[in-house]
Amino acid sequence: MKRIAVFIDRDGTINEETGYVDSLAKFRLLPGVTEALRRLNESGIPAIVITNQSGVGRGYFSMDFLDTLHNRMMMEFTEQGCRLDGIYICPHHPDENCACRKPKPGMLLSAAKENEIILHASYVVGDKMRDIELAHRVGAKGILVLTGYGAEELRNNPPMPQIPVGTEFNSVPDHVAANLSEAVEWVLGQVKKQSQDADVAAGFSLRSKTAPRRRILIVKPSSLGDIIHSLPVLWELRRLYPEAYIGWVVKEVWKDIIDDNPLLDEVIVLKKGVRGFYSAIRHIHGSGYDTVIDLQGLFRSSAISLLSGASERIGFSNARELAYLFYNHKVAVPPGTIHAVERYLLALNVIASKEIFSGDKWSRPHFPLYTDIEDFEWVKDFLRANNLSHARPVIAVNPSARWEKKRWPISSYAALINQLIQELKAGIIILGSKEDILLAEEISSLVSGRPAVAAGKTSLKTLTALLEWVDLLVTNDSGPMHIAAALRTPVIALFGPTNPGLTGPYGDGHIVIRKEIGCSPCLRRPCIHGRPLCMEAITVEEVMETVKAKLVNSE
Repeated sequence: MKRIAVFIDRDGTINEETGYVDSLAKFRLLPGVTEALRRLNESGIPAIVITNQSGVGRGYFSMDFLDTLHNRMMMEFTEQGCRLDGIYICPHHPDENCACRKPKPGMLLSAAKENEIILHASYVVGDKMRDIELAHRVGAKGILVLTGYGAEELRNNPPMPQIPVGTEFNSVPDHVAANLSEAVEWVLGQVKKQSQDADVAAGFSLRSKTAPRRRILIVKPSSLGDIIHSLPVLWELRRLYPEAYIGWVVKEVWKDIIDDNPLLDEVIVLKKGVRGFYSAIRHIHGSGYDTVIDLQGLFRSSAISLLSGASERIGFSNARELAYLFYNHKVAVPPGTIHAVERYLLALNVIASKEIFSGDKWSRPHFPLYTDIEDFEWVKDFLRANNLSHARPVIAVNPSARWEKKRWPISSYAALINQLIQELKAGIIILGSKEDILLAEEISSLVSGRPAVAAGKTSLKTLTALLEWVDLLVTNDSGPMHIAAALRTPVIALFGPTNPGLTGPYGDGHIVIRKEIGCSPCLRRPCIHGRPLCMEAITVEEVMETVKAKLVNSE
């Protein structure tokens, strides 16, 4: 059974801040720490240390020394009648861009998986604002202690009176405590209150919207790009309703992109066929969801909404296949071109019964994508195997797309890669799924250098980690394009039959190249010309010049 935990920074929170602790003599516990741990132990709440120790990566001390120090610390806690339930360390140099160095959530994700922790209901305690940001990245509460660097951090970063709607994640503490002992007492008070709320909730109907804990289901089964576009809705729902139980219906082929997402309580896999559909419906109906948000807007997704048993069924007024008939709360979509990300966010206005989203008062939405430490290690191994560990720039190329006519010609991609290698000395990675292996190999065979072929080798999560690492992505309109844009990796997207205003790479810093041809964007799979003239009209020279300009501006 999953539970909450308290994650505790080490230096400045558990022990005195003395710079790099490179000798046992420098490690001295702060007053009240053992009592604080004892209180957590007695309450059955795991106490887990998460600590950046870049001194290892910098060569100041070894992992063996850290093991010795932590064994001594654990022995001291045992002697004082308390314990830690785990210690997670990031030993990397900051320049390694790893997945575990705070405020990245890699250590939290590993701890949650290994200890069955509900991250969005947990707490992070530390003496730096990056500990607070870390907490908020996974939906947890962050407590700043005034020991260590805490008082200085608070002076340099005074709390904002109000967090702007649409803010990605912030470093405003949920609570400020004098020390770890006071922080733990605040946590225990919060846990007690939540327990009382749960007792009250037991008196409500399972589907009551007025119950202290709402149960919200997002229906967005496919496809990859559309799921990425929907992630800001999840982020805002968790911020609006931190205590809510939130689930997501997704097709099996795409489930890895949201599996283990710390903001979700449940991922419901929609398997193929009638049997898979009814299996999902039975599960959903028995789960007591009171609110369903259908972001797919098709007949089958709206049927899931109707059959869920939820009293509140939210969907778009212009949904296709008569899906809008099954909603009792409709989302009005303004006329004109609106990007899919912003269209989905309009649903928040209905669920909150007030205007949460409008384009003129919204900062850049956050896309809660998460990569594990294991995914980062796969990327390191892949780069090492292809002699790209120290290459710069590294440019990913995605020649695939679900529609054949959304693809830039193979010969054009090969010519571009040749120029990138010859003129920029760039490291090249060709992306693609298992179905794209032959495509990637054909392009590779036309290149004079040796591009690394990742086609068929990545999972959705390792693809995400790889796209987070590269300097630039050149791509057709595709799922990887949306992942890269969500990660803020610069994208140069080649568009033809589809409309970048609706489904282009979202956010600042990306470039779309397309040609003004009378029939484009046609949004049709079969091309009236027999071949995609709109894609063929894009020249290698203009893509190359765009890449060079983008890399210069990114330096």
